[in-house]
Amino acid sequence: MTLQDLYEEHRELFRIGEKLIHVASFDPPHMQELIAARREMAQAVARHLGNEAQLALMPLSASTDPYDRALARRYTSDLLSMRQSGIAHLGQWTIEAITADPREYRLAVRAQMRMMAARRDWEEAEFLPAAERLASGHRPPLRKAS
Repeated sequence: MTLQDLYEEHRELFRIGEKLIHVASFDPPHMQELIAARREMAQAVARHLGNEAQLALMPLSASTDPYDRALARRYTSDLLSMRQSGIAHLGQWTIEAITADPREYRLAVRAQMRMMAARRDWEEAEFLPAAERLASGHRPPLRKAS
């Protein structure tokens, strides 16, 4: 597993999200497929977060650069917010609730995916490049944390 693999894992998470929306688009939704896609998403997220923690979060947290440590703190803080949102989403969207209103479920999944997209954009623009810089041994002058 390399830092570059994390970018592919991001793409995988979005493919699974599209699968969730697709299987919920039938009337009635294809529940066995939806349950399988939800399980697949949970497993992919857990795997990705573990890989990201090992390859990016831990090195940035241990860096002497205040900017790197600020990125690690933002990563952790934002992750907590996303986890809380994900837990609330799963609690609200039980199988019964999805069956009763598949359209609203699809809208709720799309909202979760938009939040994930914003997170992915930040990670790929700032967080992962900083981890790549550390892994390469390139040490620019210390920057002021923002």
